[in-house]
Amino acid sequence: MSISDVTPLAHEIHALVRDRELESATRLLPQEQEYPTGAELLAHLRP
Repeated sequence: MSISDVTPLAHEIHALVRDRELESATRLLPQEQEYPTGAELLAHLRP
């Protein structure tokens, strides 16, 4: 694992969003991965 400074990327994405270039901004976002959990781990979060 590591820590990376994504400040320049955040500024670039912000500029694209500000200019309403949402598709370009979206392409720069990192791909999210769902954290694998079992039902028993999440059970306490449900009402």
